[in-house]
Amino acid sequence: MRYRPALLLGVTLLFIPLAMAFSAPFFAAPNSALSPFSLDLDHVNLPPGSVGHLLGTDHLGRDLLSLAAWGARASLLVGLCSAFTAVLIGSVWGATSAFAGGIVDAILMRTVDVLLSIPSIILLLVIDAVLADLPFGKILPAPIVAMLGITTYSNGFLPLFTVVLVISSTTWLEAARLTRSRVQSIMSEEYVAAAKALGLNSWSIIIKHLLPNASNIILVEATLLVSDAILIEAGLSFLGLGLGPATPSWGGMLNNAQANLLSGNWWSVFIPGSLIAITVLSIQFITQES
Repeated sequence: MRYRPALLLGVTLLFIPLAMAFSAPFFAAPNSALSPFSLDLDHVNLPPGSVGHLLGTDHLGRDLLSLAAWGARASLLVGLCSAFTAVLIGSVWGATSAFAGGIVDAILMRTVDVLLSIPSIILLLVIDAVLADLPFGKILPAPIVAMLGITTYSNGFLPLFTVVLVISSTTWLEAARLTRSRVQSIMSEEYVAAAKALGLNSWSIIIKHLLPNASNIILVEATLLVSDAILIEAGLSFLGLGLGPATPSWGGMLNNAQANLLSGNWWSVFIPGSLIAITVLSIQFITQES
């Protein structure tokens, strides 16, 4: 078995945010003293290594380790959900385009080209603004609102769903192009011709034959999209358009850290920034060796 140091390094680095995400409810429960929502104005801007605060505190006295741990849960969840949604949309779109060919292929792929020509940050801001105005939270029954934890953020719309939809609405484009390219090469295989000869309809061929045989490149793209989604979520939260103050995230920590820098609290920026870099690098290392 070939020794692959990059894969080992990637798995080791990825273990850090995963361990923080899984352990957050145990050492930083929402009703405990180390809750990310617990303010302690008597112990603000404590440096890392302080008693009771391993990574220090921010300008409101919140424990940065608990914020980073709960932020890992939110950021990783957004990354996974966004990547899954984007790959699902992109793979079906690309496979349909390649299989249909002709005018359908031209229309579908020109649509992708047009969207790719628009700067992604513009698309993100426009989609986020549109979704934030949808009053879904007001029309849902009270039990569903309580179950989903919908807040007044984004006019009552579920923040996690909004952010995932915003990110996947822009990241599916590359997945569509890659899937189309792979499916076009698969179309020349004999088993596809046999499936057509047996009378299988188009959707059956796409779902049962084309997409499964293109799964290798789809899986790699999905892995890369996780890191992209984490970076996009961090950028949106930094701009105040992410998960909102009710849900700690690494991007939200960077947004709040702007006030901390004025007090010389550099570690409140370094901690979430390092975790984002570690997570993205680990995924890149794993993907390269896959």
